[in-house]
Amino acid sequence: MDRTRMVGFVAAAWLVGQAVGGLGSQPALLQAAEDFRVENKVYVGSDKEPRTESTTLFYQGLVYDYLKEPAEVTVFDAPHRRFILLDTSRRLKTELSADEVAALNHNLRDWAARQTDPYLQFLAAPKFEEQFDEQTGTLALTSPWISYRVITQVPDNPAVARQYREFSDWYTLLNTRLNPGSKLPFARLSLNEALEKRGRIPKEVHLTMRSKRGLPFQKVTVRSEHHLVTTLLQSDRDRIRQTDEFMGMFRAVDFGEYQKPSR
Repeated sequence: MDRTRMVGFVAAAWLVGQAVGGLGSQPALLQAAEDFRVENKVYVGSDKEPRTESTTLFYQGLVYDYLKEPAEVTVFDAPHRRFILLDTSRRLKTELSADEVAALNHNLRDWAARQTDPYLQFLAAPKFEEQFDEQTGTLALTSPWISYRVITQVPDNPAVARQYREFSDWYTLLNTRLNPGSKLPFARLSLNEALEKRGRIPKEVHLTMRSKRGLPFQKVTVRSEHHLVTTLLQSDRDRIRQTDEFMGMFRAVDFGEYQKPSR
């Protein structure tokens, strides 16, 4: 299995990403929680078929993210400040601490801020022009480097927007650890903050970015769809129960071994 992957929940490898002003403090960890499901699809460029699909289940303060391909599950266990990664094909598991993930991103931000490249300086401390259309619920964040246009939705329960933002922040930070060399996450974190302060979550996210791959810069476009279901089905609960069993059964390995490709 190719261990380079998109993170399922926000497809953060593409949707780069308060996590925190400067990451001096860490993103909030999930507190009292609602149970709900978000189904995600990501399309790249003019693709008609999704490049990645995932289902994310919020259940009793934990979050279970199921990536369709490769077959991998990420569990965000906020009470124990950790991520648990499960490779269901190889029956392996590994853990990463939330503190380690936050520290890595803090160091990367400090490094980028010291560079002379204006692109890296932007990624370290992105600044956007923000516009919101109350009638259509469309949020726009624009900059010379990265722009977002988001069709938003308002959950019936305001706690859903808060939980969505908190987990999305952490999962965007996690992507930096899972995929070395991916873009810094702070642009996506700015979007998360803009959404949550309005009590909204994304329904569609349209991302345009100038990708620095050789000269001149290349334009990259990505669209993601997020379908919110405010109740869990019995099949969702069965899936969670099976995942809990896998966490007890799978062989524990360190992160380096987990990342190695299958033979």
